[in-house]
Amino acid sequence: MKNLFVCCFIMLFVGSCVFENKKQQPVAEAVEPEPDIEEVKTLPPLEGDEVYYKNKDPFGEVVNLTGQQLDNDTAIFKVSGSQMLVKGDRIIVKNGINGHAFMQFSLPDMRFLGHSGRLGNGPDEFVFASLVPSPDTSILAYTFEMTNRKLYRYEKSGELIPYPFKFSELTALVASEKQIVNIAPGDFIYVDATPKGKSVFRSVKTGDSITTQEVFNLTLNKRQKSWVAYTGDFVVNSAQNRMAYAYKYYKIIKFMNLEAQTVKTINFEQEEFDDGSVRIINGADRNVTHYWGACAGNDYVYFLYSGRTPVQVMSDNNKGQTYMYVEQYDWNGNPVHKYRLDKWGYFTVDEKNNKIYMLSTNDDDPFFLFSF
Repeated sequence: MKNLFVCCFIMLFVGSCVFENKKQQPVAEAVEPEPDIEEVKTLPPLEGDEVYYKNKDPFGEVVNLTGQQLDNDTAIFKVSGSQMLVKGDRIIVKNGINGHAFMQFSLPDMRFLGHSGRLGNGPDEFVFASLVPSPDTSILAYTFEMTNRKLYRYEKSGELIPYPFKFSELTALVASEKQIVNIAPGDFIYVDATPKGKSVFRSVKTGDSITTQEVFNLTLNKRQKSWVAYTGDFVVNSAQNRMAYAYKYYKIIKFMNLEAQTVKTINFEQEEFDDGSVRIINGADRNVTHYWGACAGNDYVYFLYSGRTPVQVMSDNNKGQTYMYVEQYDWNGNPVHKYRLDKWGYFTVDEKNNKIYMLSTNDDDPFFLFSF
């Protein structure tokens, strides 16, 4: 377990991308389109149960997609520890190396607009950064620095403005394990490590005070309390009153409403529930990586799926056999489609235009576009 902790810590926090706060490279002007008013479809009530799909194929035939390599203008960088978001007519990239933490590109032409957030240990510099999605159309997102737990507003100009907000800390980790989503002004839902594993929390700022409550415990086996075992990906759709968590080391996804009053579990691991059958994680490279990323759309949610160990992935990639899967569900946890992409890397989805963008870890020009 000690080896697992060290290995997972390194994997989780190697990475980042580029803009300094005052004297940053200016972000190029992007033409702001008129905001579209998108109709929000009304979901039926979420049914709280456990659905078992072991040895079953709920998606039907897998759809094969071939990626189109995109010219990303003048930005040259090596993909590492990346994260992507589509916001309006822009795609925002968090990367792990090359001097800065964040980059912006215009869509659909992939014109490089600028970089933000210098990497380093100085004031308002970044070591292990993350993007925090937000429905606020006046900004691109929030950003979070995991070492000093500082939150920033990521302006469309590229400026990063400190946003005073103190999250609760339940563990003594060197770098925070939080995966954060902003759902309203001063209102954040996030997954964090706890002494018992991992949980979903909600922190709300009212005036000068911040209240935090535990919403849902993500632990699968009460005897397995390591947060590393429950590593995964967290997404939220506040307009649909839904959130979901996909586990990395178990082929399990949990769908729930924002209060977690109703929880639906999609379980590909077992034929029936048994606390004892949830495996003990015994080393990252020995375990199959199931879910590797997630993206929240308005109508659907998308999970990046590997289904192989890191050693198998590396071997396949070295042979030129690069591929990953994207599983598409509605926000009630019903399977919709499964896509096979012919690249390996990090992804985001432009649901409005039926596009998947991927940053390939195996190509010098890393951006690929998949249409579905």
